[in-house]
Amino acid sequence: MSMMDKLKGLVGKSPDKVKQGIDKASTFADQKTGGKYHDKISKGTEQVRNFVDKQGSQSQGEQGGQQSPGQHGPDQRGDQSQGGQSRQ
Repeated sequence: MSMMDKLKGLVGKSPDKVKQGIDKASTFADQKTGGKYHDKISKGTEQVRNFVDKQGSQSQGEQGGQQSPGQHGPDQRGDQSQGGQSRQ
């Protein structure tokens, strides 16, 4: 099992704790660099948090068996994208 697989599994189980860890790491890095790279650290933190949100929502969709109405995973556009008609 790769490190990325382990991280995805952890994110699926407790995304809030992962986000807390990301925030702590971001704050630590910002303090250690004296704020010199604050913008870059903030941008990276935001990207990682977005990744965690995506992974968490995908894991919840898999655990529940279905996604909420109106929610589509990445690269999914509903029934119309596959040439079928919408079932609404």
